[in-house]
Amino acid sequence: MHQKMTRRMLRTAVAAALGLGLAAQAQAAGFMIVEQNVREVGRSVSGASASSDGLGSMFFNPASITKYEGMQGAAAMHVIIPSAEFSGSRTPEAPLPAVPPFTESGSGKTDEMGLVPNAYLVADINEKIKFGLGLNAPFGLVTEYDPTWVGRYHAIRSDLKTININPTIGYKANDKLSLGFGVSAMYADVELTQAVFTPGGDGRAVLEGDDWGFGFNLGMQYDLSDATTLGLAYRSQVKQELEGTSTLTIPSVPFPIVSFISADLTLPDNASFGISHRFTSDWTLMADVAWTNWSVFDRLYAVDSTGAPVVDQPEDWEDSWRYSLGLEYSPGSAWTWRAGFAFDETPIPNAELRTPRIPGEDRTWLSFGFSYEASDNMSIDFAYAHLFVDDARINNTTTNLPPGANFTLTGEFDSTTDIISAQMTYKF
Repeated sequence: MHQKMTRRMLRTAVAAALGLGLAAQAQAAGFMIVEQNVREVGRSVSGASASSDGLGSMFFNPASITKYEGMQGAAAMHVIIPSAEFSGSRTPEAPLPAVPPFTESGSGKTDEMGLVPNAYLVADINEKIKFGLGLNAPFGLVTEYDPTWVGRYHAIRSDLKTININPTIGYKANDKLSLGFGVSAMYADVELTQAVFTPGGDGRAVLEGDDWGFGFNLGMQYDLSDATTLGLAYRSQVKQELEGTSTLTIPSVPFPIVSFISADLTLPDNASFGISHRFTSDWTLMADVAWTNWSVFDRLYAVDSTGAPVVDQPEDWEDSWRYSLGLEYSPGSAWTWRAGFAFDETPIPNAELRTPRIPGEDRTWLSFGFSYEASDNMSIDFAYAHLFVDDARINNTTTNLPPGANFTLTGEFDSTTDIISAQMTYKF
């Protein structure tokens, strides 16, 4: 009875991962989601490439699955509670028809709570080869403002959803070296909305598109000793050719104007290097350095069926780095305690290129968590992280209107984020 109930709970969680993964909200640099393993959230992702602790480690390094025995499944849910408050002003570039030039001061807020589920399975093929399967959302974004806020001509809603299906193979080459390889089938769905100024009142533009893309990930772990492990991992770019519609609603026109659109979306590759060192029987220190190739995100660009640009927004992001340090205490009981610190660089280079769609800045993580071995077959994990986000200056001008008729949004975003994560793992 107990095993049947536990398996039913895992199946329910896997279904949630497929259904709710569309509601993800990014809480790393740019719009990457690193909430893939509850134990990693508890130590600020400091054990990402060198650990084999929690089945979600396969997302960060597929070689880690060689250190799991038998068939195991894990399901997790991360509740992300962000807040970004804007204060500043909007100014037109030049006098607009029927409207004198003016500067409007105001505020705005986006606080869309995100649910980020993930689920993992590991099984033996033989003594040296393991199979793993991950269902997760590596990228995501939801920001939404009141339709009348001062920056409505820049953005109202921005929604990027992904679902990643990621089978992996781990190979234990010898007692010290493990290798891993995985392939990814990733679905992406994008929605962007903003207000459009007209002399007769505000209209609204809505862009929607989706597509599947494919990539791979690989990694290695090397045990220098029984106490020390090095890890190196890489996850490739995923390119999508989004296709969808542009819907323009204008007060003076009795029906929406709909166009078919297309846009290229490249989700960046990333690499990480880490070390895990158990310096006593109870204490383990972990450190990780990760790089993300955000320079591939140089433009937000979409065209209609005639090839005419519908959106042409320069981004010119830069590559970013994350530095993490974590500590675990396992006193030989059913409990393990952990804490971590991380510094996560923003890829957004300056105030002119920052938009209210992604008002990010450098982030500092502080986190803690614990694991409880409820039985020989089941463990439960919990983690909490608070992200301190630097104030983000913005001085961005829209590009969707003819020259001289665009708006400049100037001000500052005050942001913060809390993450609450829980996970259950079951050994079949």
